[in-house]
Amino acid sequence: MLSQGKSRRIAYLAALIAIGCAIWIIEELIPHPLPWIKPGLANIATLLALYLMRPSDALIVAVSRVLLGALILGRFGSAGFFISLSGAVLSALAMFAVRKSGLPFSIYGVSLFGALFHGLAQLLVAGILVYNLHAVVYLTPWVLLPSIATGLLVAHFARMIIARIRPKLDID
Repeated sequence: MLSQGKSRRIAYLAALIAIGCAIWIIEELIPHPLPWIKPGLANIATLLALYLMRPSDALIVAVSRVLLGALILGRFGSAGFFISLSGAVLSALAMFAVRKSGLPFSIYGVSLFGALFHGLAQLLVAGILVYNLHAVVYLTPWVLLPSIATGLLVAHFARMIIARIRPKLDID
C-alpha cells in the first residue's frame, strides 16, 4: 500500500504530466513556421517538477508529456515526435545538470540552458533524420535565438506558479 506522501507525489506528478501534455497538444495544433518550432510553454511543467519535486520527476514529466501528446495526436513515431522527444530529454537533463552544479543560476538561467539544449537536440535529430547536418546548421540561429525569449518566458511563468503553490505543497 502506498503511503500518503507517495500517493500525493504521484498525484502531483500526474497533474504536471497532464498540464504539460495539454499545453504541448495546444502548441502542436497552432501553426508554426517549422515543424518543431513552438513557444515551448509545456516546459513549464518540467521546470515545476525540477524545482518542486525530485530531479528524476522532471525527466518523467518531459518524456511523458511528449509521449502522451504524440499518442493523442496520432504522431507517435513520426519525425516530429523524435525531434520533440530529443529536445524534451536533453532539455530536462541540461536543466538538472545546471540546477545541481552548485553554480549560482536562478530559475531563469536554468530555464535558458534548458531552452538552448532543447533547440540543439532538435537541430541534431532533424539533421540526422534528413541526412544533412550541414543544411540544419543554417537553421541554428532561427531555432536558438527564439529559445532565449521562450526560455525566459517559461522561467517567468514557472517562478510565478512556484511562488503561489510552494507554501501549499507537501511532497515527500
